[in-house]
Amino acid sequence: MTPAALYRLLRQEAPAFWADFGRDGSVIGSLRAFSCNTRDEWSRSLQTGAAARRTPFARGAVGWLAYEAGAWFELMPRPVTPPTLPLAWWGHVAAWARFDRHGRRVAGNAPLASTAAPAARPPEGRLVERPDPRQFTEGVRAVLDHLRRGDAYQVNLSRRLVVSHPGDPLDAWLRLRALNPARRAMLIETPGGAVVSNSPELLLRQRGAQLLSVPIKGTAPVGASRQALLASPKERAELTMIVDLVRADLGRVAATGTVRAGPRRVGRVGHLWHAMQRVHARLDDGRDTIDAIAALFPPGSVTGAPKVRAMELIRALEPVPRGVYCGSLGWLGPGGCELNVAIRTIQFVGREAHVHVGAGIVIGSDPERELLETEVKAERMLQALLA
Repeated sequence: MTPAALYRLLRQEAPAFWADFGRDGSVIGSLRAFSCNTRDEWSRSLQTGAAARRTPFARGAVGWLAYEAGAWFELMPRPVTPPTLPLAWWGHVAAWARFDRHGRRVAGNAPLASTAAPAARPPEGRLVERPDPRQFTEGVRAVLDHLRRGDAYQVNLSRRLVVSHPGDPLDAWLRLRALNPARRAMLIETPGGAVVSNSPELLLRQRGAQLLSVPIKGTAPVGASRQALLASPKERAELTMIVDLVRADLGRVAATGTVRAGPRRVGRVGHLWHAMQRVHARLDDGRDTIDAIAALFPPGSVTGAPKVRAMELIRALEPVPRGVYCGSLGWLGPGGCELNVAIRTIQFVGREAHVHVGAGIVIGSDPERELLETEVKAERMLQALLA
């Protein structure tokens, strides 16, 4: 049975997920959903037995935390209107199967029946809301005014596009993973909506006491020079500030002296170059997975520095809630976790798909270039949705 055929089979009976790990293959499964409206409810619901170390999806939970769930962990301003999807949606894994990168099943308890999987249908969506570009460039200029006054050092500013009649989220997922494969990608379908996250960025991986976060800052189309991205003082400063923020966040839960950052590097993700750094730490005694998530969430790479002030500026300048965009999707269990940063993310709500894209603003940012960066980031998602 192909991965797509199994997914179609499982989602007939229950909410389903599909997690991609690039060369490490993928995991597909069904979920026994539970609701969680507060941090305490969420934390209690996750305490469900020991996670299997080699096949963690066999036990544990899969779901998302929306960006606005950051108010559970930080002094974060609340949006005027609530997000369209829940702040947190999780499910305990029921049936599941792991596939290698060639689509061959290697483990799992999901059905083995043979089912044909039709190819992804062509996109049918129509773009019905594309904010005036001047709204975004004016927002960038407002951020730059704050940066010049020393009010913040970096702010991530985003905009939202809306596509009507986007079709089946699974079809969009299949098209997007073919157009732009990403190592931290995930599809989750629920009765109230679906999320497709084509993210390359890791918020947190925990294995025992070992913690890893890989912030990304600095983006260029593959047609541009990789060396130019490496050499850019502006892009280097952008990543350095966020790495320092992640180091400080991890330092809140790490054993003394264990937080360390690796070298800056540039890697290709689909049609884009990204600059990134790995930040390692060892969880302090008496701390757990929830503590580590609370220290990092919402992600510094999609807020800014200082984090609380950046979130205040985001709230003042962005006209709609972010929802799952800039939150996180992934797996959690008592034995560890793996959570992405929900960038390159599409939220399916009713007959619409919401596509958010953003850019990190620092001193030296050019409003028109930042606008162009958001257009480049939106390109593949719109290709997966628009007729």
